[in-house]
Amino acid sequence: MANALDRLVRGRIAYWGEGQTLLGQERFELAQHTGGSTLRALCEMNDIGLLRDVSIALDSKGWPLDGFCRLTRHGQVVASSWYAFNMQQIAVESTITGMGRLSQRFDNSEPYRYLGLHPLQGDALVTCHVDNSRPGEYRVVRGLTNSISENGDEDLRATPVNIEVAWLGHELLEVAAGAFAARKLALRWHPDWPPAYIWVREDDCLFLKMTWEQVNTWYELVELSE
Repeated sequence: MANALDRLVRGRIAYWGEGQTLLGQERFELAQHTGGSTLRALCEMNDIGLLRDVSIALDSKGWPLDGFCRLTRHGQVVASSWYAFNMQQIAVESTITGMGRLSQRFDNSEPYRYLGLHPLQGDALVTCHVDNSRPGEYRVVRGLTNSISENGDEDLRATPVNIEVAWLGHELLEVAAGAFAARKLALRWHPDWPPAYIWVREDDCLFLKMTWEQVNTWYELVELSE
């Protein structure tokens, strides 16, 4: 009899501001099982009073099957959204403060390979769709996001997005959680924004570190259990 769960990875990411100020944290779990994996994340952005609760199911290729995101600001739920993918269509059902109930549909005949709900470990998984064959060259990953904003808390309707991803090289990286063989990549979510630089573990795209001039913060894996 096959196990329901093959592997479970748990981690905690610190959100750092100027002067090594701790602005928040993200606790996440990556559950690997037959046919795919599941990401769960709880993101605390204490500087702006925002709590993000995310769950995303992925198939064996790392493509999204379904997802859920709830945003709570200063103790009040401001948005909750559910996403369902099949070969023809993506269905999105949301309840958003100021908009009420919202139903959206997107053609999926050219598959969306990424669901961007703004946990950092979710951002790390987009790097799995880019190999190391063309260093420095940006390649597009077609995705769907719940917000095109720096903190993922504005205009909370589902929106298509083309994420540009470039592999920059291999590094041995040390963070608070340990030393890891890493891939360094650049991510561009919007043409008017500077790229973010992200380091992920070599073999499985586990988030290790990110820097981004757009928000003048940096992020680091500080705890890991597996």
